[in-house]
Amino acid sequence: MPDLALDLRYLRYAHLVAEYGSFRRAAQAIGVNQSTLTRRVQLLERRLGIILFERRRTGVALTPLGSHFLQEARIGAEQLHRAVKELASLRAGHEGQLRIGLMGTIVQGPLPELLASFRTSYPGIKIRVEEASFDDNLAGISRGRLDIAFVIGEPQVEGCDAIRIWDEPLLVAAPVEHPIAKNFAVRWRDLADETFLISSDAFGMKVAEVIGAQLRRFGRKPHISLQRVGRDNLMYLVEEGFGLTLAAKSMLGATYPGLQLVSVKAADHFCWSAVWSNSSTNPAVKNLTRQLRQQYQPSPLPGAGTWRTHDRWR
Repeated sequence: MPDLALDLRYLRYAHLVAEYGSFRRAAQAIGVNQSTLTRRVQLLERRLGIILFERRRTGVALTPLGSHFLQEARIGAEQLHRAVKELASLRAGHEGQLRIGLMGTIVQGPLPELLASFRTSYPGIKIRVEEASFDDNLAGISRGRLDIAFVIGEPQVEGCDAIRIWDEPLLVAAPVEHPIAKNFAVRWRDLADETFLISSDAFGMKVAEVIGAQLRRFGRKPHISLQRVGRDNLMYLVEEGFGLTLAAKSMLGATYPGLQLVSVKAADHFCWSAVWSNSSTNPAVKNLTRQLRQQYQPSPLPGAGTWRTHDRWR
């Protein structure tokens, strides 16, 4: 089978000769030697087994077979050229699709600026975002349904890479009429007798772990009520006075008029990471993760609730 790139180049020469009606003028137009262009058109004719041009004293003219061939070939050549160009753009990560998984909201934290910056650099990439639990996000990465996910913690998943993006403090969510809601900040000791509502997902398990570790320092056993509900329903239960909960600001997409978020002195911080498959062949993933590595260096955090390299998330 003849070399495709060679044939396309020779086909282009034949189109130019037909357009200019002369081997000499076509060669001058593209800056190649006339004899070189002539030999390549002749090679194309031999491969096709037909004569493309009638040679005349004043130039050349297409034969009937040559005219039919070039007319049909032009359509295929243009489509193939477009396909090759699009493939090059896809391989460079300038076009395509990026499927992003989220545990929290896209409104809070550094994600809005991160995605805006990525879209500015790669406007041809279509971004699809879906919100899911910790486990569903990691399963989506492992099964190839998602390209990258932003999740709590620093997950260690076989076949995946991860980078820590930002940290934020856990806050106490309390009904506005609760005594704690009237404080700017509280101590863990002040929370020892409270009932905490937690969800059954990875976030809730982390919250339960934090509460238990803090209250055990005072010899107190935490009062924890496991609720198998989503974030909004959990916040509704807190508003109704069923108990308190710990929340990360970036997990709260909506505002809850009946709730007050209160800082906890010496509170634990919650870290978020980007995770993706290390065998991903999506060039858009490589571009985004390169941006992440440049922006978030693996250095100690400068302070509570901050980005890795930018003091913008407080």
